[in-house]
Amino acid sequence: MAEVTRRSTTVAAALAASAASLLGARSAQAQGARSTWETITQTKVLRLGAPISEPFVFKDLTNSDAPGGVRIAGAVWRGLSVACAKEMADALGAELQLVETTYGNAVAGLQANQFDLIFALDGTVRRAVAVDFVPQALFMYGTAILARQGIDIATWEAINSARLRIGVPVGTTMETEIMRRAPAAQLDRFQNINEMIAALNANRVAAISSSLTGMTLASARIPNTVVTMPAPPALFPATAAIRQELDPRWRNFLTTSFGYLAFSGFVQNALNEAYAFRGVDITKLQPVVLR
Repeated sequence: MAEVTRRSTTVAAALAASAASLLGARSAQAQGARSTWETITQTKVLRLGAPISEPFVFKDLTNSDAPGGVRIAGAVWRGLSVACAKEMADALGAELQLVETTYGNAVAGLQANQFDLIFALDGTVRRAVAVDFVPQALFMYGTAILARQGIDIATWEAINSARLRIGVPVGTTMETEIMRRAPAAQLDRFQNINEMIAALNANRVAAISSSLTGMTLASARIPNTVVTMPAPPALFPATAAIRQELDPRWRNFLTTSFGYLAFSGFVQNALNEAYAFRGVDITKLQPVVLR
């Protein structure tokens, strides 16, 4: 199977041009330590922090040649994060490597130089003390709840009043927002979405929460469920976290690239491929909100 089963050559060309222009920039990194930009351009390896979270990162256990797959180290990976990282790695002439992690370990992993960026880690005041965030969002996404039909999840007030037991991905904005908006809810914390789905199927939780994109995908795997962004909605920019460092070139490259990927339609196409692979009817979905 080709490294990417469907690729926009115009996107790759634009990213390559952006990379070439940044290569000539002067490094502001302290002497003796290579910056992320210098490391990637010299080693020709881009390391993606990869928490299993659909539709951002997930492994294709069937090794299918369906559109949207990227073959890395003998396995096929899918999702928006994988597609975007692959486009940027190609533009830089670098090999894409995946480093499996969790959102709970994301900040520590970046600080320990385990990977070069991690997508969909929400920028918060506390996290901004420890890591940087790419200022250009790929799209805006909301905190969503998935529950069995008949459970009222239309508003945060209803969720709070019912004292629902909700499965949440640990270390995420969804966890923080539910604690703030529905403090009476009982939270069970999980490392990834597959664990949450298993808990829901076993009736250990009444509902699960993640991004609207992730819950839309999960609904295709769980019959007789509904997905709602409780009112009032909580919207956040989907971007990426990177290490704090003096050399601005990696951050600048990502900022330019994210803008192009978002407004060229690449992001929407990558999400559609992830949805379609899971059997979601993409014609019934609203397009992503870019700003």
